[in-house]
Amino acid sequence: MNLDYNYYMVTTYKLNTRDLEGTLINSIRTTYPNQVVEIQVREQDETEFLLSTPANRDHMEKVLKEAEEGKLVAFETLELAIQAAKQ
Repeated sequence: MNLDYNYYMVTTYKLNTRDLEGTLINSIRTTYPNQVVEIQVREQDETEFLLSTPANRDHMEKVLKEAEEGKLVAFETLELAIQAAKQ
């Protein structure tokens, strides 16, 4: 009988560095009490995120195609763009 199990729990915390504070450390301490943990930090590629789901990928492909065809709409200010998006 082989009792060599390599089961372990993995938790992923995904957040912006502006949100880093002591509560993250406390959360890790609560989740993994009295254990040795490995903390790995990696910057996320925004393109990877935008293409991470089929719906996002389809939307991005549509928008890029429209841009290539010159079907873009330009706004003078961010406020005008927000107003147009609400309509």
